[in-house]
Amino acid sequence: MRMSPDRRQPMRQLTRMLPLLFHDPARGPVPMHAMIRAIATGAMLLITGLATVVVAADAGAPNADADVGIEAATPNPALGHLLRMAGFLSRLTQFSVVFESGYDVLQETGQKIEFGERRRVVLMRPDRLRIDSDRSDGKASTVVFDGESISVFDASRKLLASSQIEGNLDAAIIYFVRDLKMRLPLAMLLLTSLPQELEARVLEAEIVETALLDGQPFVHLAARTDSVDFQIWVPATGDPLPRRIIITYREDAGQPQYWANFSRWDLAPDAPASSFTIDIPEDVMRIPFLAETLDRVRPATETGETP
Repeated sequence: MRMSPDRRQPMRQLTRMLPLLFHDPARGPVPMHAMIRAIATGAMLLITGLATVVVAADAGAPNADADVGIEAATPNPALGHLLRMAGFLSRLTQFSVVFESGYDVLQETGQKIEFGERRRVVLMRPDRLRIDSDRSDGKASTVVFDGESISVFDASRKLLASSQIEGNLDAAIIYFVRDLKMRLPLAMLLLTSLPQELEARVLEAEIVETALLDGQPFVHLAARTDSVDFQIWVPATGDPLPRRIIITYREDAGQPQYWANFSRWDLAPDAPASSFTIDIPEDVMRIPFLAETLDRVRPATETGETP
């Protein structure tokens, strides 16, 4: 079967980006000037404002019991479970997690083909992030934010792009997706504003059932926004760390789905400062982010200046 040479879907507007992640794999060959777009690794982000990150002196996990009151105070029990999860994640000062994911890509024939990815995320607030990605076709890439710049390294093509951005992790994620037009896996789950965004955007939520995953009880939740449906499984007891998510893009042709299974949650990862650097080979090719290149060459037609 001959796959469509350009499986990339256009990036959705930020105002549609509630469902915690956005899949947009680049599987076909791309021109050199566009290669940097292909080395990012799957994304989703919705943010309308920048939340301030406040880090406690000790980098321990928040008390999950602190969110129990949220469930009791929320008229909708399903939304209560979502907000408890969101509050817990937003207060974590550090964590690492691995997730396996799959996503549909609609072909010109109308057939949907699934591709897969594996990612490991290491986060240290207020200003450290590393994401190592491996696609099902064997291509590997890394995204690193070290508090001063954000970099993407495509190990398969030996390409590196970096951009200066100072501030906390929330600011870096917003800049990466909104300004650099890059893709970041599960970005919503990395933001401290997650509870506010869920509360503002979820239109409907319900508890489907209590499901057993590997013998452990999880609350299976189903929710809707104005453009997507999503399901998420959170533990029935203990720390509300998500285990699985499925997103259906209702407004896209063929209503493609994205799914991710989370494992190896670690709320006190061994992540020295060297974890947030990239071991760059000598023969690496440094290239700009495509968005930065377009900003430099975009015609100034609105002001009447000569392009």
